[in-house]
Amino acid sequence: MSARDADAYLAKLSADKRATLEKVRKAIRAAAPDAEEGMSYGMPAFIQGKPIAGYNASAEHCSYFPMSGAITAKLAADLNHYEVSKGSFRFPIGKPPPAVLIRKLVQARLGEIGEMATKKTPVKKAAKKAPAKAAALDVKTILAELKRGSSPAYKADLAKRYGIITKAPVYGTPVGALRTMAKKIGYDHDLAEQLWKSGVHDARMLATMIDDPADVTPAQMDRWVKDCDNWGLVDTACFHYWDRSPHAFKQIEKWAKAKEEFTKRASFALLASAALHKTITEDQCLRSLELIEANASDPRNFVKKAVNWALRAIGGKKSPKCRAAARELAEQLSVSENAVERWVGKDAMRAFDKPTQK
Repeated sequence: MSARDADAYLAKLSADKRATLEKVRKAIRAAAPDAEEGMSYGMPAFIQGKPIAGYNASAEHCSYFPMSGAITAKLAADLNHYEVSKGSFRFPIGKPPPAVLIRKLVQARLGEIGEMATKKTPVKKAAKKAPAKAAALDVKTILAELKRGSSPAYKADLAKRYGIITKAPVYGTPVGALRTMAKKIGYDHDLAEQLWKSGVHDARMLATMIDDPADVTPAQMDRWVKDCDNWGLVDTACFHYWDRSPHAFKQIEKWAKAKEEFTKRASFALLASAALHKTITEDQCLRSLELIEANASDPRNFVKKAVNWALRAIGGKKSPKCRAAARELAEQLSVSENAVERWVGKDAMRAFDKPTQK
């Protein structure tokens, strides 16, 4: 890892994007002179023990990654002029954040890393059962609350009305109630892992809402996606969580090769989510059309619908190149001899013809 990797990334950008991010890079370097520069999570970043700051460019904006969702929440007042997600915030091309703000973000991240290191020392000396007991108690309390907030009618509708069928235990807690709980809990990576391990469908849905995209790793994403056995859990993870991870595009390409129905659905649901939320670049969207074309003949219901969703999402982007390329592929698929490909193409073309897609 070296600054040359970041140089190579910036060299591929247009002049205005490169100039914008060079200013961000300079401000981070000034705020953290001892940090090592290179790439992390597929983007230029600065590392000092752990990643402390990252940045990248998309088709219509640039983004700054504080590498911690807790920091974006903590400095919400300073970021109120930006479009903020759990793990990043966006800023216009040509208008980088002030150096003073970047210094504040970097110092907050360095302080957070320092606190984490301090907390680790006494844990080794303390009784090992104490942390595990506290975590288990938290999970037990949350599971009890999920049960109390469950609805027999909603539970019945999951399968009958929404087609969400799972082998996991289901309480029937409505999504609205889960979101309310998530807001109260806040971001908690360790708790999210414990909820996921409980195996309860409702708890896993909640886990996708409280985990921080900045903390997720490709290994965790692979582990979780293998546990997904219904479209509701897959789509919630992709649309509200994984699409903001720096690993999103890497996982899209990887999961597209999977044989399992819901892992492959995750690939294209994640692609659709990332395209709609503009968390992948124009070049990545164009490259993704090859994945769509290669998988458009998959007859499995949950796969073909996700492939179609991804094609419509890319075709609905403001980028003229993406729109044109997606429409060209849709037209090509619509006259295919394969029935599944024809459906994917024709349905996408109908969506493109709607006024909201123009």
